[in-house]
Amino acid sequence: MAAVREARIIRRADYRTTPWANGAGTTAEIAAGAVSRWRFSVATLEANSTFSSFPGVDRIFTVIGDHPASLDFGDGPTLIPRLSPTAFAGERSPDCVTEGPTEAFNVMVDRSTAAASVDIVDIGAAHDVTADGRLAVLVLVLDGRLATDLGPVQPGDCLLVEQGSVRLSGQASVVVAEVLACT
Repeated sequence: MAAVREARIIRRADYRTTPWANGAGTTAEIAAGAVSRWRFSVATLEANSTFSSFPGVDRIFTVIGDHPASLDFGDGPTLIPRLSPTAFAGERSPDCVTEGPTEAFNVMVDRSTAAASVDIVDIGAAHDVTADGRLAVLVLVLDGRLATDLGPVQPGDCLLVEQGSVRLSGQASVVVAEVLACT
């Protein structure tokens, strides 16, 4: 069993990037939980594509780039505006059409072991990120800059808290993703 780290900053430069099997984009993995089977990543969407099917997985797709995307699950396209978390079952493999090159933050969890949520938050005062009762909490900085006792967190960087709590200060627009164990 892999050891759980308490908290760490993950720099955008340290994401592990892999091409999609269909060649229509790349995925940069931010972090993953081996035991509970969850993953945070950022996809680069450069062309229209069809998402891969992931049976047994729940997904939350959030456009964080400059251009919105439309997802079509077979009943017509649904526009996904920037910063609008959209949850769907991984068995569904929608067609994705973007209005230009963009990026999307993705959370994927094995629904038999975990559940997830994603929120967009503007931080303007000191704020604690606490993992209590959660498998992981990830804060992805979109705009602005945050300070922590672990160091600065700049746009594109993430703070991952798997145990304990970390105090944030500064002003930033962030994505906050939480993964909880299913009971």
